[in-house]
This record gives sequence, C-alpha cells and structure tokens, in this order.
Amino acid sequence: MRGDEAKRVCPGINLVQVPVARGKANLNLYRSAGAEVVAILASKGKCERASIDEVYLDLTDAAKEMLLQAPPDSPEGIFMEATKSNILGLPADASEKEKNVRAWLCQSEADYQDKLLACGAIIVAQLRVRVLEETQFTCSAGIAHNKMLAKLVSGMYKPAQQTVVPSSSVQDLLASLPVKKMKQLGGKLGSSLQDDLGVETIGDLLSFTEEKLQEQYGVNTG
Repeated sequence: MRGDEAKRVCPGINLVQVPVARGKANLNLYRSAGAEVVAILASKGKCERASIDEVYLDLTDAAKEMLLQAPPDSPEGIFMEATKSNILGLPADASEKEKNVRAWLCQSEADYQDKLLACGAIIVAQLRVRVLEETQFTCSAGIAHNKMLAKLVSGMYKPAQQTVVPSSSVQDLLASLPVKKMKQLGGKLGSSLQDDLGVETIGDLLSFTEEKLQEQYGVNTG
C-alpha cells in the first residue's frame, strides 16, 4: 500500500521515509548498520551477504570445534537463549518446549550431523545476544545443513527468534511448501510447473522422476 492510500485509510498514521539522495532512497544508514552486525557474525565464520539485511553464515568449523572441545552434554548447562530455539519436529507442547529443546541440544546419541546442528544453534544464539548487546538490533535466524533450508525457516518465527531444521524434519518441511516459495522457482519456472504439471507444493514435485523433469524442461533445468 502506498503512503497516500494508507493516509486515506488511517488519517492519523505517521509515515517515516528513508533519506533521499539524488532522487533515490539513500540506504547508507542501513548498510552501515548491517556492517556492524556482519562484523560480529564474522567472528565465528565466513559471511556471505545476501541482501542489505540478510547474511549467510557458515558455522561448520566453529560447530566442529565446539563439538570437539566443549560439546553441550548437560541440559542445565545450555546457553539460555539457545533453549528458546524452535526445532522442527519436536512436540508442539508449549509447556514442555524449553525442556524438550534442552534435551535435543545435548542429545548424546544423536548422529554427528544433528550434533553439529545443536552446536550451531548454540553459537547462533550467542551471536544474536552479542548483536543485541552491542548494536541494539534484533536478529532472526535459520540453522540448517544448507543455505536454502536456513533461508526458508529464518522467517518462520519472528521477531528475534531462531529455527533449527534437523535432517529428519526436512521432508515434512518441504512436503507442504508452496513451490513459489522455493528459491529459483518463484518466476516463470514455478509458473510452468504449476501450469504444465499441476505442481503446487515441493511435495508434489517430488512425485516426478528426474527423467520426467529433464524430458519436460531439458537436462540442465530438469
């Protein structure tokens, strides 16, 4: 909704406009703020800027180091902010959430990949607290084994929350995900999947073989 439309609907609204330079929005303030956040995140891993207010952070090495030197082996010793994580696949009982999250984060018999995710969740929680303390900015985050999944869930719970995607929850996450929500499928290709194959969700897409998709869209795209 444009500003003039908003004023017609709500005459008392106060609109805030970004600074303008040379007839265009001046985003230097936001870039500077983003740089402050990235500087903190980069203390734990390699950062890749995705947009003015989004960044991918590779925590693989930091998570491996934590798992080797100081693994989360006691529910009582878990960093408090990490216990507020939203972990896909855990029971939805709100009254037991913190207890369940603590147990998941220090599960001693989990596979190696989930242990790395648990360490990653703790590190991200620590970083988010640092960002808040040092810049007064809040952050939401997605923690997963790849950028695509992390991006998908980073905005699932807001504001100032984080979501973890264990490997066992990936299929359920994608099964009902609208195809247009998937990166690179939001444009013409996504529309083609809907029109040509009747695909509405990623779960629908998984019912087609690679050969069928290559036959329809070519070897590279399929």
